[in-house]
Amino acid sequence: MPYYPVFLDIKDRKIIIVGGGLVAERKVKNLRTYGCLIYICANTLTPYLHDLVTENTIKRLEYHEIPEHMKGAFMAIAATDDPTINREVSLMAKERQVLINAVDQPDDCTFIVPSVVRRGELHIAISTGGKSPALAKRIRRSLESVYGDEYGIVVDIMGILRKKILASDRTQAQKKQVFEKLAGAGLPEMIRKKDRDGLKNSLISILGNEFPVDDILEKVRL
Repeated sequence: MPYYPVFLDIKDRKIIIVGGGLVAERKVKNLRTYGCLIYICANTLTPYLHDLVTENTIKRLEYHEIPEHMKGAFMAIAATDDPTINREVSLMAKERQVLINAVDQPDDCTFIVPSVVRRGELHIAISTGGKSPALAKRIRRSLESVYGDEYGIVVDIMGILRKKILASDRTQAQKKQVFEKLAGAGLPEMIRKKDRDGLKNSLISILGNEFPVDDILEKVRL
């Protein structure tokens, strides 16, 4: 069956990672950007992971503690180099209705992690349903050259404007029209060229003088 694509809010959620090598380290580095509570279980840890445990930034578990901790977990990742251990962790998670990803073992997963292009709040996720992570990474690299950092700034601008537009007296049809005009106004190109005047004039032409465009551009450091 295909996987259902979804973005999850994992802030303050408990995540259990089993494994302490470079794969686990990559998982931890990624997860830390989302504000979750990380618990790790491994006999040995990379220096990076060891430092995080020493600083009490992440918690360390013994293997026998996993079943009990799994009860209150939101998600688990089995990232050891032993397929049998990964499968055991998967079974523990599934029995407790916890989302589980077993690295390189699709049959033991209830979710898989896509390859992601990140530009600020813009996230473009690529998945091959676990069939070819290498192809997903290749596609990600090609998208990284198309969608630069300017797209993260555009998303920030759109986020500020969305709240203001939704709170305005415009009709639903008018609001939709404004959003579509903003999305098609070529803002990323102007930001990439550092054309602040062109960006300002474009926003004013769409929004009129209703919103303080200069203040908005200052907020996104333009």
